[in-house]
Amino acid sequence: SCSPCFQEFTQFRKQAVDRQRIQIWLAAAAVFIFAVAGWFWVRTRPPVQTAVIVVLDLRGRATVRGENPPDTSQPPLEAPRNAKGLNLELPIGSNEGAYDVALLNSSGDAELFRTSATAKLEDHIVVLKADINFTGISPGSYFLGLRQPGLEWMRFPIRVL
Repeated sequence: SCSPCFQEFTQFRKQAVDRQRIQIWLAAAAVFIFAVAGWFWVRTRPPVQTAVIVVLDLRGRATVRGENPPDTSQPPLEAPRNAKGLNLELPIGSNEGAYDVALLNSSGDAELFRTSATAKLEDHIVVLKADINFTGISPGSYFLGLRQPGLEWMRFPIRVL
């Protein structure tokens, strides 16, 4: 407890307390920086877009081939513009294999969008899964065209929402 020893002990103790305070402030600053960075990351992240897959059952629909528009009292099929895929349950008697899928204008004579896909038998139903992009299509009434290569279009009334 001599005076020089006690003064040296007091100085060491003060240095330890000062280091502890500095460490606490550095930890608080790091937590604050991570919180602000996380907030900016969440705010600037693009929103997650879920892929909209539309399932359309064509099994009970009347099909019309050729140039004449279908004369049917059935309500039109519906698909949103943000749809990224169509799962089409094809009419009874349809074959598996390659198909063209198109969005035809309201008179049925011009293609606005076209893609190809392969139909497969799933659970006793011929299903055609096609990737689509209707974002450039205006909402309205159209025809959904289906055909196997080399054959005429089967047309179904569809409304793009």
